Amino acid sequence: MTKPDSLDALMREVLAARGIAAVPESTAMPGNGAMPGDVGRDNFGGALSAPEAAEAYQIAVPPHMTRDAAIEAKARQWFHRAGLPQGVVSGIVQAYCRQLCAEEASPDMRGSKVQADLAQEWGPDYPRKVAAAQALIEKCGGAQELTEILNATGLGDDAWLIRSLAALGEIDPNAGGQQ
Repeated sequence: MTKPDSLDALMREVLAARGIAAVPESTAMPGNGAMPGDVGRDNFGGALSAPEAAEAYQIAVPPHMTRDAAIEAKARQWFHRAGLPQGVVSGIVQAYCRQLCAEEASPDMRGSKVQADLAQEWGPDYPRKVAAAQALIEKCGGAQELTEILNATGLGDDAWLIRSLAALGEIDPNAGGQQ
């Protein structure tokens, strides 16, 4: 898999990793600052931008789940330090909820399968992409605690999350382009 050459290509790769078809450019909705009728490569607007404040992240969980305000506040801070956009945060929360509700095979088997699948999918880019995902986690601050949570919940073995973190880790959010 090659490195995306534009914001549009990166966004389409992230959407594909989630199993979501990208909207054709002719029907895309305008992004931040765009006017209705504007179409083209910039219609993803602020899709890869973090909100201005950590408190602005929306964390939606199923009604039957008990909320933990302290962990949600801490997670918002991690997400904001990493510069994660709301869409990725929503995906992380959904993956977390799936992990809590799922009755799956042993985590060791799941992790090995995910690693093998990603190694096959990414080929020689596998070590670089995993390193990019790990660097993004470290950027969050509290990396040790976050790593423990990812491992304890099984999210560290979630293929969608690993793909998304790798894709985001390969761009420089401050410059708005790829590293």
